Amino acid sequence: MRSLPAKPAFGTCIILLVIACALLAPLIAPFDPNDQDILNSLAPPFSTGDGGRHWLGTDRLGQDILSRMIFGTRVALTVAFGAAAASAAIGVPLGLAAGFLGRAVESAVLVLADMILSIPFILLALVIMSVLGASLLNLVICFAAVRWAQFARVSYSLSLELREKDYVMACRAGGISLGRTLLVHVLPNMLGPITVILTLELAYAILMESGLSFLGLGAPPEIPSWGGMLQEGRDELDTAWWLTTSPGLAIMATAIACNFIGDWIRDRLDPRTQGVLR
Repeated sequence: MRSLPAKPAFGTCIILLVIACALLAPLIAPFDPNDQDILNSLAPPFSTGDGGRHWLGTDRLGQDILSRMIFGTRVALTVAFGAAAASAAIGVPLGLAAGFLGRAVESAVLVLADMILSIPFILLALVIMSVLGASLLNLVICFAAVRWAQFARVSYSLSLELREKDYVMACRAGGISLGRTLLVHVLPNMLGPITVILTLELAYAILMESGLSFLGLGAPPEIPSWGGMLQEGRDELDTAWWLTTSPGLAIMATAIACNFIGDWIRDRLDPRTQGVLR
């Protein structure tokens, strides 16, 4: 027997910290993220400016890096949770339909999912965001339009196994409607694997949102985001390393934390590892 492993403990702490920063950003940020102080442009970490100390330095407009990092958590979490939830809301029902509604629906869903999965995500995202424009809502729509295929594939695979279970057969024999069978008996037994995919998609969404913001197709410039901060600091790497180091570390730590939590959930749900983790 052993206690909670270090990885999920680290992941939980990081995620709780990010959530706390997002919820309490106006209270804990030392400066307004959009306040400019040109006289303190590109000030290094721990420097002092008008109104207080810049713990992580300032950017070329004199904006406080720490404050923009804290407010950037809102963009990261909004896009990550919104994209993952929207993708699951589309993909899971389609996967269930493919598994339970016959060959025609199965073929249509799987062919469409394979088409989506065969195209690089960043290419599809660039096309969609170029058409829709830069906004947080459009980011969520972009992710949902592409990443639903992951949930559909997983849900379909689980459906193939669950539809042969005795309780599903009993529901059919008892005349229970297919919709009630799926909602009451099938879907609850899929929540474990779907939750694991959900946590991994959170990390993926954070990384891809940062990538799109870096390319100028993510959050609008007036909204602080980690990817936007990377884009703003790329031309100052040799003289102002702190512009990209802080948001880069935040993106890396948050993505790793989501993966750690996902791995731990997967291990907890795997009967083969129960004896090791307990």
